[in-house]
Amino acid sequence: MSIRDGRDTPEGRLMELLGGRWVAAAVSAAADLCLADHLIDGPKSTDELARVAGCHGPSLQRLLAVLAGEGIVEHDPAGTWELTEMGAGLRSGRLRELAVMVGSDYGWRCWTELADAIRTGSVAFERSFGRPAFEHLDANPRDEAIYHSAVDAFTRLEVAALASCWDFAGATSIVDVGGGHGTLLIEILRSQPHLRGIHFDRPTVVERARPLFSEAGLEERCDFVGGDFFDAVPQGADIYVVRHIVHNWPDDEAITLLKKCVQALKPGGVVLVIEGLVLPPNHRDLTRLLDLEMLAFYGHARERSKPEMRRLFRAAGLRLESAERLAGASRLLVGRVAS
Repeated sequence: MSIRDGRDTPEGRLMELLGGRWVAAAVSAAADLCLADHLIDGPKSTDELARVAGCHGPSLQRLLAVLAGEGIVEHDPAGTWELTEMGAGLRSGRLRELAVMVGSDYGWRCWTELADAIRTGSVAFERSFGRPAFEHLDANPRDEAIYHSAVDAFTRLEVAALASCWDFAGATSIVDVGGGHGTLLIEILRSQPHLRGIHFDRPTVVERARPLFSEAGLEERCDFVGGDFFDAVPQGADIYVVRHIVHNWPDDEAITLLKKCVQALKPGGVVLVIEGLVLPPNHRDLTRLLDLEMLAFYGHARERSKPEMRRLFRAAGLRLESAERLAGASRLLVGRVAS
């Protein structure tokens, strides 16, 4: 007679799914405590780790036991804790900042309103915080810093993947459309010294980004242009990068944005769109979860399937040439002017 693992039953699987909230909170706490940074140079005992991380030892021991069960750390029979390859992703500059955001009040609270938002068609974030997400960030510097640190951390992973799957050798100029803090363009210019960049976003955003290019020693290789991408984008570049912007807009606005890139594109140039692609139903899909987050935070924003993205490209005068996997759920969608 054997004892069945409770996870083998439908109810057990449901319990495991519901426990996902606790797992996410544990991983986020580990990131907030910088445990991966403290373990990257080698194993430590609970007491050693508690001392360098400034933690209560017995409480930390209980957190570490959960993290070990999820493959973030490993417990050695000698009594030390060692970082795994997956756990190393929680270091600063990798995914630590994203994990911190997931467990923050900004990243967590609106999910408690998801059911009522779906009942009513309202926006969960606005129900929780009383204003749209970006208005909240403008008024709350701490949450804005958490948000942008998370975005920048994931952007660096995407750029590393982009450099390995896209050949920039034939290009001389690149425009980052809606470039935000400039992390994407800074990392591309660092890795591609032959390129000249244009950072394009709203005027106030561009001015906030300029010092970051200066700190990176890249200001001389970049122009800074403020404007509205629904009106026009800077003309005559070889490459236009549109990263995680299309999903913010309904189809008509998304097509308008892509058309502006087509109109500005240098002959023979390319539009690189970085977005997730949702899989058909009945597949476990990280992009579907991101789509639910877009619903919770912004309401109208959404992820699209590959056929939906192909239709947007076609309506804008582009041919969807390929869709390469980048980091996480992100895909590189390559658009060329349709002949």
